[in-house]
Amino acid sequence: MINNVQSAINAILGSVATLRSASGAGRIFELFIMTGVANGLQNRGFEVWLQRSDGSRISPSDPDRRFFQRGGAPTGVPSASLGPQNASVIGFRRASGAAEWEIWNGIQFQGRSGANDEIDIAVVPREVGIQLRQSGGLPSGRPRVAIECKDAGQAGSVDEMRAFVARLYDLTMLRWHQPYLPFPAPLQAIYPGNFGAAPFYAARATYRQENQGTFNAIARRTGFAFGAAAMTNYYAIEPHSFITAGSNQAASLMDAVAEWIDKELP
Repeated sequence: MINNVQSAINAILGSVATLRSASGAGRIFELFIMTGVANGLQNRGFEVWLQRSDGSRISPSDPDRRFFQRGGAPTGVPSASLGPQNASVIGFRRASGAAEWEIWNGIQFQGRSGANDEIDIAVVPREVGIQLRQSGGLPSGRPRVAIECKDAGQAGSVDEMRAFVARLYDLTMLRWHQPYLPFPAPLQAIYPGNFGAAPFYAARATYRQENQGTFNAIARRTGFAFGAAAMTNYYAIEPHSFITAGSNQAASLMDAVAEWIDKELP
C-alpha cells in the first residue's frame, strides 16, 4: 500500500516526492485513501497540488519535495510560523480562478458541544486553511467530505457507525443554531470567518439537508457486521468495505468521492 501512496504523490507532483509517513495503526491506510481521492480528481481534469503546512505549494523543481503526514496525537491546523514540516495537505481546484479546496488528514474539528472530533479525511474550502494557518487552531463546523478510515481486522460494528453519526451530528451547524453559537449571522457551516459571497457553504435548515448535501463515508479494510450498514442510508453515510490496494472496492471508493466533488463543489 505504501508503494501506491508513493506513486500517487509522484503523479500529483509530476516529479519524485519524498514521503514522510507517520507510524501507527491505520496511518498508511488513511494516506492511501487521501492520495487516491486526489488522483481521482486529477484524472477528471482538476488541478491538484501538494502543499506544505505553511501553505506554500511544493513545486516539481523544488530541492525540498517532502510530503509529511501528521504523527502523534490528533490536533488542529498548525500555524505557518512553525515552519513547513508539519502535516502537509493536498489542494485542488476545478480550473484557474475557481474555488480552491484542501484535503486534510487527521485534523480535529470543534463541535457545537465544545468537544474535539477527529476526521480522518476531510475536504474544506482553502479559505479555512489560510485563516487557521495565521495562528493555528481547530476549525469549527463540518467539512464537505468526511471519511472515517478503519484499518481493522474485525467487522465494523453498529456502535462504530453510531459513533461516526454522533460525530457528524456534533459538527453540524444549522441556521436555527445561530442564537446559541458565538458566530455572526448569517451562520456558516464551517469557521473561522464568514465567507460572505460563498453561498455554497451557508448553514442549512435541517440535519437531513446537511447529511444529503455532504459526502460522508466509512472506509474499511474489512467488512461490516450485520446491522451496521443498515443505518447508512438514513444518515447518508456510504459504507465502503474491503478497501485494499488494487481492489475494485478501493477504485469504487475513490471514484465515488471524486464524482461527488465533481458534481457538487464549485
